[in-house]
Amino acid sequence: MLRTLRTGLLALSATSAAPLGAQTPVDLHSWTAESYAAVSGFASGVWTVNASGTEVVQSANGQPTLFYAPSDLPSGVIEGELLVGGSDDDYMGFAIGFRPGDSTNAAADYLLLDWKGSSQTYDFGAPACTPGTTAVRGLALSRVRGIPTADELWGHVDLNTAPCSTPADSVTELARGATLGATSWVRNTTYRVRIDFTPSRVLIWFNDVLQFDVAGAFSVGRVAFYNFSQGPVTYRAFTQRCAASSTVYGQGYPGTLGIPTLTTSERPILGASVDLLVSNAAGAPVPGLLLIGVERAVIPSGFGGTLQTLPWITSAFALPASGAAVPFYVPLDPLLCGAVLYLQAVHLDGGATHGLAFTPGLELAGGL
Repeated sequence: MLRTLRTGLLALSATSAAPLGAQTPVDLHSWTAESYAAVSGFASGVWTVNASGTEVVQSANGQPTLFYAPSDLPSGVIEGELLVGGSDDDYMGFAIGFRPGDSTNAAADYLLLDWKGSSQTYDFGAPACTPGTTAVRGLALSRVRGIPTADELWGHVDLNTAPCSTPADSVTELARGATLGATSWVRNTTYRVRIDFTPSRVLIWFNDVLQFDVAGAFSVGRVAFYNFSQGPVTYRAFTQRCAASSTVYGQGYPGTLGIPTLTTSERPILGASVDLLVSNAAGAPVPGLLLIGVERAVIPSGFGGTLQTLPWITSAFALPASGAAVPFYVPLDPLLCGAVLYLQAVHLDGGATHGLAFTPGLELAGGL
């Protein structure tokens, strides 16, 4: 099992390009601008990077626009500063899990962190056919799906108005900021932002105050800066790093002594050995099977339990009555920084309804 898991981690190196090290300065020259379709009276975003690549200013008071990183980062930490100037009071913020072309992608699915300067009702023009909505003052975290109209992005709503908005096009608000959920940003004030994220959890701080801790199943993609009808906004001194994490997710299925567990003794830090801990719900030595995949899943097994990952590699192992603690080594490979692996264990159990007990899933993100 040790060799199998190590092989799985090494194979993931082809899917991750995050740098290894402490917080690494972000060169914004490598980032790309993308704007949603123009609406009446609102132009595309204008993103201007300084000579050193450490700062970008979005200067247009225009349509929803994003400035995204050059590669996917499945998990990690990004930190930096933002500053709002001008005289307007609209949206600035970030996106997590954005993919190139998502502004016209019917299958888009990303997280939107935006902060509104003051509450305002507005009805955007063509090509939006949706009615006007109210943007509420404060900091919010939402999930964007499909190609929402400007009105839906403005009000964090799903209007489903034919022909320009379908049931697949929506903005669903997940949470408001803990202390800034109903608070305006202050013009010409520097805000320090930190975003920690994995495919299953997002934590966000503003000026060292935790505003969000939201769990779920989130898409992997790029980090992006976001603006909507607000300029100028300055994003500067951003750094990023990958962060090791171990997160239990999904549902298990009980055996004789309940639902077995699958955890780790430590976070999967690159270059370190970690114990993979599997409990035994049968109460006696039994054969087990480790399932390893590169994405989450919810697949009925036919044996009562649900597969929490689409198995890419499987490995049989002996599970003592007291459970197993299997050491595995996470390679010290820069290409594994931010890579994510999904695991689940299944074991024979005569007391289980269909003879098998299932652990919940385990999401491992390699990092520092």
